[in-house]
Amino acid sequence: MAKKRYRKKKIKNKFKVLGKFILFILIVFISYYLYNLIINKFPILSITNKNNNLEIELRGNYECLFSDDYKVPSIDSKEWIKSDSENKCYTKFDNSKYIFLKKNNKIVYSKDDVIYLETLSDKVYIALNDTKELPVKVIGNINNLDFKYSNSSLIDINDGKIISNSIGNTEIITKYNGTKNKIEVIVSDLIVKMPNEFDFKKKHLGCNQYSIEDSKVLDDILENRVNEVGISTRAAAVSVARFLTLEFPYRINYFYENGRQTTNNVDGEGRYYHKGLYLNESKYNSITGSKTGPKTWGCSLYSKPVKRYDSNGLDCSGFVSWVLLNAGFDPKDVGAGFADYLDLTDYGDVKRINSSTLSSIRVGDLLHSYAAGGHIGIIVGIDNDYFYVAQALWYDEIGVIITKYKKNSLYKSFPHVVLMDKYYINDGKLTDMWY
Repeated sequence: MAKKRYRKKKIKNKFKVLGKFILFILIVFISYYLYNLIINKFPILSITNKNNNLEIELRGNYECLFSDDYKVPSIDSKEWIKSDSENKCYTKFDNSKYIFLKKNNKIVYSKDDVIYLETLSDKVYIALNDTKELPVKVIGNINNLDFKYSNSSLIDINDGKIISNSIGNTEIITKYNGTKNKIEVIVSDLIVKMPNEFDFKKKHLGCNQYSIEDSKVLDDILENRVNEVGISTRAAAVSVARFLTLEFPYRINYFYENGRQTTNNVDGEGRYYHKGLYLNESKYNSITGSKTGPKTWGCSLYSKPVKRYDSNGLDCSGFVSWVLLNAGFDPKDVGAGFADYLDLTDYGDVKRINSSTLSSIRVGDLLHSYAAGGHIGIIVGIDNDYFYVAQALWYDEIGVIITKYKKNSLYKSFPHVVLMDKYYINDGKLTDMWY
């Protein structure tokens, strides 16, 4: 009887040992499975950007392939790169990148794109009670974007937009997958929130309204607007014209020019062919020649063509030339007409406006009429019914304004459009409307 009990106990112990062994094997198998699952599903430990060079740190040794297009590469492609001894791969970051990882001659990981945060601008100017897109591009899951800002009384951030509450400066710190960036935010009363249409109640600029410090800030805002959409692009020209007519709080006067740099070496008298705004006497250092000036915009100046004193400002081609120059082009200080010498109409493809050409017209194109020997404006908005034209007018609503024209009657005011595709080449971040 005792032998029988001993035999049963021995068998029971064997089953216990066997059970523990099987449990151990299961734990090892599950652990190995989970380890490989994590390794293959989340093989990237970190991504850092050093002077536009991406460093990808991996959980193990892989071969990496980076591509501009999401197309699964061939196993035998010569573009596969082995990770180094620290399990890192590198690539030049000139755009969003797609990443593929290979191990044991098998693609084990493909990612829609490299999870990365790109800061589009390190400085944001915004008017009071306005909203502006947060200047970041998230390549990957935007829900992983973390940010904080030091003064919540100045701004809020909601759904990727900055909302301004009061005047002042603050900082936004963005963080994404180990990449940290700082964005300076300036809520300024030197600019206004863009209205949906030009504000014809806007006052004309007075004389010496801006200090040298404020003048410099406005120049910086204008440059910032150009950089936001891409310098030397169609969007940049549109942005400059929108800035002066919609964000700048005063209307620039129309002034019958006393001459041009390209003809009689007169500068800043109805035309100001320089970067920035002509608001402070500190700008006199850049003036190349005067006839009855120099005087900044808004200050009284004698106009020889009409034989009277008037507030200095811009004429029509002076405005468009200034727009193009500040957008990153160099059209020269030239006029608007169809003369034998260089004019603004020579920079594009001039077409008669009719039913067949209407569909070709884009924001940034120029419009020409024969009024007063040649008049020119730039299209800054297009919606379903209207063209919105920024121009310097000498009659009715005098000054640099935006006028809207019904599409089917545009030809009555502007017989010709100057299509500017060959001039701009690149569109930049172009929008048909500003709101």
